[in-house]
Amino acid sequence: MIVDNDDNISKEEGDNTSKEIITGWLFDVYSLQDKIVLWVKDADGNNHRIEKDWSPSLYVASDIVAKLERILQNTMIKPFIQDISWVKRFEKISDLRKSQVLKITVKDSSKLVSVAKKIEQSEPYGVYRLYNVDVPPEQIYLYENDLLVLGKYKIDNKNDNKWIALDNIHDTDYILPEFSKITLKVNATKTTSSQKKRLPQFSDKIESIQIKEDDDKIITIQSDSEKNTILECVKTIKNIDPDFVITQNGDSWDLPYLAHRAQINNISEKLILGREKNVPILSPKRKGTSFFAYGQIYYKPTTTKLLGRIHIDTSNCFFYEHEQTHENEQGLFEIARTCRLPLHTASRASIGKCMSSIQFYNATKRELLIPWKPTVAEQFKSRMDLLIGDRGGLILEPKIGLYENVAELDFASLFGSIMLKKNVSAETINCECCCGSEDIVPELGYHICKREGIVPQSISILLEKRQRYTELIEGNIPKKKKQLETYKARKAALKWILVTSFGYLGFNNAKFGRIDAHMAVCAFARQILLQSVKIAEQNDFQVLHGIVDSLWLYKKNATRKDYQNLQRQIQLETGFDMSLDIYNWIVFLPSKQNEMIPVPNRYFGTKTDGSIKIRGIESRRRDTPQFFKKCQLEILQLFSSCRTISELKLAISEAKSIQDRHEKQLFQYDVPLEELVFTNKVTKSTGNYTSNTIQADAVNQLKWEGQHEIVQGQKIRYIINDYYTRKKSKRVIPIQIVKQKEDEGDNITRKNYDAKRYAELLDECCKSVIEPLI
Repeated sequence: MIVDNDDNISKEEGDNTSKEIITGWLFDVYSLQDKIVLWVKDADGNNHRIEKDWSPSLYVASDIVAKLERILQNTMIKPFIQDISWVKRFEKISDLRKSQVLKITVKDSSKLVSVAKKIEQSEPYGVYRLYNVDVPPEQIYLYENDLLVLGKYKIDNKNDNKWIALDNIHDTDYILPEFSKITLKVNATKTTSSQKKRLPQFSDKIESIQIKEDDDKIITIQSDSEKNTILECVKTIKNIDPDFVITQNGDSWDLPYLAHRAQINNISEKLILGREKNVPILSPKRKGTSFFAYGQIYYKPTTTKLLGRIHIDTSNCFFYEHEQTHENEQGLFEIARTCRLPLHTASRASIGKCMSSIQFYNATKRELLIPWKPTVAEQFKSRMDLLIGDRGGLILEPKIGLYENVAELDFASLFGSIMLKKNVSAETINCECCCGSEDIVPELGYHICKREGIVPQSISILLEKRQRYTELIEGNIPKKKKQLETYKARKAALKWILVTSFGYLGFNNAKFGRIDAHMAVCAFARQILLQSVKIAEQNDFQVLHGIVDSLWLYKKNATRKDYQNLQRQIQLETGFDMSLDIYNWIVFLPSKQNEMIPVPNRYFGTKTDGSIKIRGIESRRRDTPQFFKKCQLEILQLFSSCRTISELKLAISEAKSIQDRHEKQLFQYDVPLEELVFTNKVTKSTGNYTSNTIQADAVNQLKWEGQHEIVQGQKIRYIINDYYTRKKSKRVIPIQIVKQKEDEGDNITRKNYDAKRYAELLDECCKSVIEPLI
């Protein structure tokens, strides 16, 4: 074991010091061949590098013991193996007894998957069953040693490097150290080969590199040669020694571009931006990937790690949403701690990956193997079984119109609570050990095992911590504003995992997922909502709308106490907690295509505390330009001061004047271009569009200007330039081109947008919230 203090990191290798006791926070962890490296940040801001001998293991099972013994003599894999032993583990999630399997420890952690492939391919498909193959080694290390990223530890180097935890995963008021940060941006210049193109290419030389420090000080690095610019950047980052390196497109542009230019200048080995010596940034070996999830197409570029530092690409981080804020950071920190994920991984992880990590931890503690390829099969179902079972959540169509004094009763994390309270998991549905169980899934008739399932076990920490944050937010103890924002950010991060944990239960690639369990949760949810509807109607309440876990109710002259009594009765009879919100007024909107058809998730209203709730309208959508959002939200803010429908009617004329004022700004060309930008996620790659749409024109325009390939799931940003022109090349201007023009000093006037078309779209946006009140 080797311990380096950060004061010595910049010195010659071997000039290290070690401390007998280190107290600090686990900041970063990664594997290097047969080592695991951990970085600890102490209260004084010093960083300590701890290196330990460790390699990950994979497990192999087979019905034919002789086949497993054959692996021991396999000369193809022997050079990659450090150790082989027989161990007992639970092979399948439903197993009641452990099985004997082969544990294979590799010499180099980066070879884990390739060794698994060699083993699998050495015999016909199905002979070998492999486990713990595709879980990142550093995560396995965290699980096996029960460590938390950002957990606080006392590390006793005198006592066999013993780690003593000073906080735990259940803490909500945990304290973190101050992290230093920089923002990095690499700017390209034009070369002769790209003079006709407006967008930068990898073939363009680096013009300058900008580094923004915590105190907003900006360092511009621009040398007489590209080589010196790159080397000066490396030196500057080393001297500043930041914990976080923030980029806006670091994974897709800044760092790959920097690596490519370093290669051109023959200094690739010197491009070291992390804290790990002799590990430079290299050009990515593979391209990013497009994938489909939850009804949308997404694109994920290849990530670039800076070992010992955390690289955050705000365009590739779910929690950052293109902006570095205290709330975004706290959400990321909560996910990293609760899900036991390295910060670099947590910043780019899908919600499913976060949920999986908790399950993997619990599986490791149970000595349950993690399948390389999911093996739990769906039970056979007749067409009638599918008709009954595969129906999703219950939705009661809203009654279109404007209503006063309406209550919303919302079950708190209903699906997560069902999985926990009803013990719904892949292995608990129709288990072989509890056939006489009295716990039956309604409508489906499945019985549920009495043993705790891995999904309920994993979701309990999320529900527990979310509830504790809710209590801290709603408590009467005076708090500082920043602390309140911290609680809200951490709670919101946990909420997103809980919301999607149900969908992940039925995901075909989930390691411990199963569609039967997914259907069981839906069946319970339908029963609970129907039971709630009956209770409400028995108490003479009218159900205006119901969607999966929420009900909107109305009763003439009902008081808050009446609604609270109903809330308590439903909670008592269903066994699930509910929240209560009362609206001064609420509008349920119809479809834009047909005003007679209601839309379940399209409404807006004002609660009695003055807060506004909106769903499905323009200001809620991510692709709506900021200018439209500002106008619509200003109108809604006006309406929020109205307590009755009569007051709303009187406010309509003032709302129309707000629209007129914004429309006047458009025709006076007094709107910043950034506020008129549309952001869309492309559904087709470059060259695959055949329709004559604005989005297709934007993709083609980017191609003409040098960005030759846009792939499915990537986001494009553009301004409508001349909507009614016949020339496609003039209909839109991609925002990258606008910025490039500004950088080059071109004459960019505000008349670069189509005021008429924007006014038409503004009118549609305002009608969404004004017309339903008339």
